[in-house]
Amino acid sequence: MTVSECRLMRTPGQEDPRSVHDLVREKVADNAPLLAWAEPDPLHVDLYNETGLRPGFVPLVCGVPSWPDDLRFIEARLFWASSMVHVIAREGGGCVWTRIEEGSDGGDPDLTRSEIEVHTLRDLKRFGFPAFQPIEGLRAIEYRQQGRLVAWRLVLREV
Repeated sequence: MTVSECRLMRTPGQEDPRSVHDLVREKVADNAPLLAWAEPDPLHVDLYNETGLRPGFVPLVCGVPSWPDDLRFIEARLFWASSMVHVIAREGGGCVWTRIEEGSDGGDPDLTRSEIEVHTLRDLKRFGFPAFQPIEGLRAIEYRQQGRLVAWRLVLREV
């Protein structure tokens, strides 16, 4: 684990009338992410199979996701080298999203940044991966202020 100080720019929540899926489509068209993750609406998954996931849906993917068009999401995250977008569905329709970006100027001061290696060998089926296919170089970055977690994101590092 590596720990250092940094600054983090966080945009206020932006309301959008579109669905989580539609907003994600627009964001990935603008700039392909390193990783993408989504949580489907629990009313639209098969709760009787081994994983509780809809067949053919992989929640965490490298690059641009190719999730089914007819699947509704309650949350999604897109991860780039120094930023991320977090999208949450609104109960009455539409979504709210925010962007965080790591930098040296402006933003929240006095943040502690820790980078932690993520081992995907545990519980791979839950995340849609066969047991022989871990994501090499997967790391989590936590941002804390006075010990309190204020944000996190995932990155890929060369192995």
